[in-house]
Amino acid sequence: MLYSVLEMAVIATGNQVILRDRLQADADRFIYWQTHGEWRMLDAPWEGVQSSLTGEQEANLRAQFYKSCTEELPLPRKRVFIARKDNYPIGRVSRYGEDRTPEAWMVGIDICEDDLLNKGLGSEALGLWVDYLFTNSTVHRIGLDTWSFNPRMRHVAEKLGFVPEGSQREARQWNGQWLDLVHFGMLRTEWQQKRVKR
Repeated sequence: MLYSVLEMAVIATGNQVILRDRLQADADRFIYWQTHGEWRMLDAPWEGVQSSLTGEQEANLRAQFYKSCTEELPLPRKRVFIARKDNYPIGRVSRYGEDRTPEAWMVGIDICEDDLLNKGLGSEALGLWVDYLFTNSTVHRIGLDTWSFNPRMRHVAEKLGFVPEGSQREARQWNGQWLDLVHFGMLRTEWQQKRVKR
């Protein structure tokens, strides 16, 4: 089932954050995030961390963002914005990988506002996202990968009940250091048991 993005949906509400569709009004924050924030150094920085955009790059990014706000959205969503309760956007969550393994998805999260890190917002947002995905699909497994230089993400994964599943040791070299790719997973049965205990 598809919904028009013009019918902006809040898909989940927590104590501190909401998960919602992106809005054209979010474009300025989204563009700002491309050149600001600690998240860029924790989310595959080897893919290129920009400190500025040319006028043309910004115009293209804005046009692509506006276009994405008019596209039909799948259920369950593939990505949504994280916002404070006052609707101010602070980051995003996503799911991916379903083309190769339709019963096993991967999730990601970025809190893009540095002054809102270490306040539990990411944990709440990712927990809402996992609940939303399991509730609105038949997916069997949700995985989460992070790098060994990101202890905050490893802590969030374990706090939410993701099970450590090992790592690919020294999977990438970055800034003269070998990094492990650390794997976490949660099965539908584990998620259901966790919900019963709440």
